[in-house]
Amino acid sequence: MVYSYRQTQDFKRFTDEELVESYRDGNEQAFTELYVRYERKLKRLIYYYIPDAEEASDVFHDAIMRVFRHLGSFDTGKSFSSWIYQIAINCSKNYLGKTARDIRMIEEERFRLSRVDGGKESPEEIYISESDMAEFNRSVSLLKEKFRTVFLLRYDQKLKYSDIAKILRCSERTAKWRMEKAIKAIARHLSEKGVI
Repeated sequence: MVYSYRQTQDFKRFTDEELVESYRDGNEQAFTELYVRYERKLKRLIYYYIPDAEEASDVFHDAIMRVFRHLGSFDTGKSFSSWIYQIAINCSKNYLGKTARDIRMIEEERFRLSRVDGGKESPEEIYISESDMAEFNRSVSLLKEKFRTVFLLRYDQKLKYSDIAKILRCSERTAKWRMEKAIKAIARHLSEKGVI
């Protein structure tokens, strides 16, 4: 047990690519460390595409299974984070492609219900804050896919433009341009709704 603990601590210093190599050498704890590093980040990213916790969780597990199945063919000379984010994005897009109409109906109903006062007396500040956040989320969901993806990777995942460019296979300049367009579109939407 002490050996296992020390080994897990050592993994904290490993790069993602070194963890992949270690896993290929037969150390299953290396995959566990990769899972721990990316679980929350990928779940948040997927949730922005699929705003239903249960369905987003299913897509997350699908993405992890794809990572697990294809880890043997991953080129450790490349960025693991770019690779795993791309898998999560692709799984999200595939899911949305299959169930786009159902997801849209669920989201519209959720948004409608979030605007209905559940009979509870709450401070005006909380209502305004929740209403503003719902409108912000709606503005993000209305972005064209290429703009929404850059926005989520930058705003939510806090990735550098160089990393975003690798994930999306575009130039940094293009990534920055898409981010600028996304911010303008969000600001325009929020302005029209009286949020800003």
